Amino acid sequence: MSVFKSAMGYFSSAGANGGSDNDFVGQFVEIGNMKLRVKKVIAEGGFAFVFVAQDVSSGTEYALKRLMAADEQANKNIIQEISILKKLSGHPNIIKYIAASFIDKSKTTHGMGEYLLLTDLCSGGSLMEALQNRGQAFPLPTILRVFYQTCKAVQHMHAQVPPIAHRDLKLENFLISNEGTIKLCDFGSATTDVFSPNPSWSANQRNMLEENLAQFTTPMYRAPEMLDTWDNRKIDHAVDIWALGCILYTLCYMQHPFEDSAKLAILNGNYNLNPNDQRYKCFHEIISGCLTVNPEQRLPISSVLERLAAIAESNNVNLKQPLKFERKKVEQSVATSSPGNKKSSKYYTTIS
Repeated sequence: MSVFKSAMGYFSSAGANGGSDNDFVGQFVEIGNMKLRVKKVIAEGGFAFVFVAQDVSSGTEYALKRLMAADEQANKNIIQEISILKKLSGHPNIIKYIAASFIDKSKTTHGMGEYLLLTDLCSGGSLMEALQNRGQAFPLPTILRVFYQTCKAVQHMHAQVPPIAHRDLKLENFLISNEGTIKLCDFGSATTDVFSPNPSWSANQRNMLEENLAQFTTPMYRAPEMLDTWDNRKIDHAVDIWALGCILYTLCYMQHPFEDSAKLAILNGNYNLNPNDQRYKCFHEIISGCLTVNPEQRLPISSVLERLAAIAESNNVNLKQPLKFERKKVEQSVATSSPGNKKSSKYYTTIS
């Protein structure tokens, strides 16, 4: 699961003072050949923070993720997150990796390893924010284009060798770029690991796996095979397809199919899909195909995209047409250090 409270507040001011109470705001940091001034907090939680950081020489603003590693396992998880994003970067629907660096725990005052991850800045907020700002479901052409772009990001992950599972797909983790492009963020839960429980597994093994999976996933988006391993179903990138079903359902009906995260409802695939709904009935087959309890019978991402293309064609919708959202004005210049109290530069070792 994301280490942030929620990406919904990705571009909201962090409190009345815009996050100036965070001691990292106002710092100057160097990553590779870039010197950046940390301007404001835009998301936080656990051992991670996301800031707006401005390149001193060009004035360009970026998203700067600062991660703290309290132990060796946290170090491995952060390095894996950076490695996966670096591998996936370059796809138009995935946030762009720019640079990463670290400071060893022996050189920090808090006794933890510290990592910085620099990516492009998506100023449109998240899909969840866009949906909430609108207050009602998007029209069918918008849902088609939005969901097409989310699926293209997932297709890129699943096409890797071995396939990469994001494991925390949700509306909050899809951001809107300045150009109106949907971009997937937060790869802290992503993995290539595949788990294959079998009848020889003990109760303790199953409990440990379920507890581990719970750390990396959001309850209401969790696939059935992650909640109960006694069915001995393989746990792989098919969990992302289940999450896509939840996302499409929410885009259509302004509510989650498993709003209360009820375990039995998820295990039985028990959700309401009104057969008399004419407005979004064209999406019912995709939703049902994604929210299939048995992961082996779930639609692969290629089939989801094929069905989307067919719906778009029958409704004369150009899937590649730019998206436009009503958005709240983002306050850009907040939480800077005051004159006479200039904070010193921090030097990180660049991760190649």
